[in-house]
Amino acid sequence: GRDTLVFTGPERLSKEYDIPVVMGRIIREKRGRYSVEFEVLTMDPRSTAEGEITVRSNRDVEALIRKYPEQWLWSHKRWKHTRNGE
Repeated sequence: GRDTLVFTGPERLSKEYDIPVVMGRIIREKRGRYSVEFEVLTMDPRSTAEGEITVRSNRDVEALIRKYPEQWLWSHKRWKHTRNGE
């Protein structure tokens, strides 16, 4: 529920070069055992609304964190900067 700065480069590059966007996930099942999943977000990035790919990928990451919070590792201060410069 917090405003967050995000990278928009993947969306911009996919639109510029008309490259499909695929989301990858790695889930730890147990020690030494992982599952890998891929999902196509769009095959035609130029037909998507501005920001749509970024929003979809961030929602996917959020859903993954909510489902497996113990697997979320973030090593820097995520909300260091705010919109109002606080």
